[in-house]
Amino acid sequence: MLKRSVLSWCALLPLIAVNLFPFAVALDTLHRAEGEGSLGAFWAGLWARTELRTALVNSLVIAVSTAVISTLIALPAAYAISRWRFRGRRAASQILLASQMLVPVMLVLGLSQLVAGAGLTDTRLALIGLYSAFQVPFAVWMLRGYIDAIPVELEDAARIDGASRFQILRLIVLPLSMPAVAVTATFAFITAFNEFVLALTILRSSSNFTLPIRVNALTAGRYAVDWPDVMGAVLVASLPVMLTFLWLQRSMLRGLRLSLGAS
Repeated sequence: MLKRSVLSWCALLPLIAVNLFPFAVALDTLHRAEGEGSLGAFWAGLWARTELRTALVNSLVIAVSTAVISTLIALPAAYAISRWRFRGRRAASQILLASQMLVPVMLVLGLSQLVAGAGLTDTRLALIGLYSAFQVPFAVWMLRGYIDAIPVELEDAARIDGASRFQILRLIVLPLSMPAVAVTATFAFITAFNEFVLALTILRSSSNFTLPIRVNALTAGRYAVDWPDVMGAVLVASLPVMLTFLWLQRSMLRGLRLSLGAS
């Protein structure tokens, strides 16, 4: 047992070191900056100099909206594919799977023209719509795998008692699917929160910048980079994702196991 534990830690330590190295560099840079003044004054100055608060609010609004919208659209679609037998069902599933091969970077030019034609350039609404569209296929696949594992007999019993399809979906399928819903919503949140290329293409004014764009603006096109500000912004950008994962990690792991068919 001890030998297995030692071998496991020997295998994990390099991976842990690689993941923690950027945080160690950021904390060391901030510690050096702290030596030139108080830590409170540094963070107060950071918020004032870099407009991080506005960027954080923009990122949270876009990420939360994307998670909610994509999950609300995907849940009934996943239920329909899982439970109903209709012509083209297999083709619809294949199309959803094939859409995962489309990388947003390949579609940037077309999407930017589409957004400009709709008059939504430099708006958060444009990013919410684009991110939701890219997240829906993955969400449908995740939720469908989980709904497949829910016994049909539960729905048959509810139907005998007079429940409608909507009531079955709201009162039976949704509560039982909460672990998978947590996985898909969290994945959509993290993806939208960290996305860079589309945001860089669509957004113009600094008041609409998201956190990745704001962090990039702290380094791009400058003769002198203020690295303590950059590292502080990187830590602020990392916190929401880390806290979300820590909050929902049990539901995420359970939902992933059940969605992938493990007992």
